[in-house]
Amino acid sequence: MHLIAYRPEYRIYLDTHLNMLLYEQLEEMTFARHLPYYLEDWQRALEQLQPGFTVLSDVRRTLGPNLDLLPTFLRSYELMQTAGVVMMAEVYPSGPTRMPVSRILNKLSSLPTRQFTDVAAAEDFLLGYGTPIAS
Repeated sequence: MHLIAYRPEYRIYLDTHLNMLLYEQLEEMTFARHLPYYLEDWQRALEQLQPGFTVLSDVRRTLGPNLDLLPTFLRSYELMQTAGVVMMAEVYPSGPTRMPVSRILNKLSSLPTRQFTDVAAAEDFLLGYGTPIAS
């Protein structure tokens, strides 16, 4: 895994062999009012992937929804679609598995998404969708 962005609110990693992006959303995202580098970080990561990539979005550590950031999140979805994402797996904590922000984004975007409560299950699911890159 290659680290692309290490911010207080999130981390972005790439597995270029699997053509997969790993996104970790952290507790601090719950209280953020703006993310000055968020879209730039996503763009930098997406430029290193090939069309047909997958995204594993781990939001288990987020404390709750942040509707203030909805336009920024929607723009990141648009960037992923333009870059050629084929599937995103979102991992939530046990209990209510879909946060309000995820429901809203899924209504506003045609990004193919599936929700999980287990990271390993999400990774296994994505392996069936990605386009691995020969080394």
